[in-house]
Amino acid sequence: MVIGPAWTRGEIEKPTGTKNMGTWTSLVYTPEQQARLGVDEAGNRRPSPAAPPKPAVVMSSAGAPAMMSGAMGPAWTRGEVEKPAGTKNMGSYTIAVYTAEQQARLGLDESGNKRAAAPMMCGATGPAYTRGQIEPPAA
Repeated sequence: MVIGPAWTRGEIEKPTGTKNMGTWTSLVYTPEQQARLGVDEAGNRRPSPAAPPKPAVVMSSAGAPAMMSGAMGPAWTRGEVEKPAGTKNMGSYTIAVYTAEQQARLGLDESGNKRAAAPMMCGATGPAYTRGQIEPPAA
């Protein structure tokens, strides 16, 4: 999920400065706004003096820094649900999938998405012909 800058969500005031980017112009925070709001030119929060150190750079399997897109991984990678026990061959790669037993037990589909709940009934019973107890009325 990609979201816009914090000021578009009302989390911080809008930048009042501009920066020429060649073929387009970017909104930037002025030096006064940066000092007052504790942000850099782009609106990123500056670490406070007592802030913990930043985590180490995530490395890809090729040994280069991994590109982080800001997307959220599957629920099982965040500890919200158990890891899929099955696999599915996708031709040139294999994905992890939930087995039929896991799907039934956890209420998920093969990909880990929650299945839609059965429609709620209001507790009323329909006419006897809808339950097969008598013949339906003539049309």
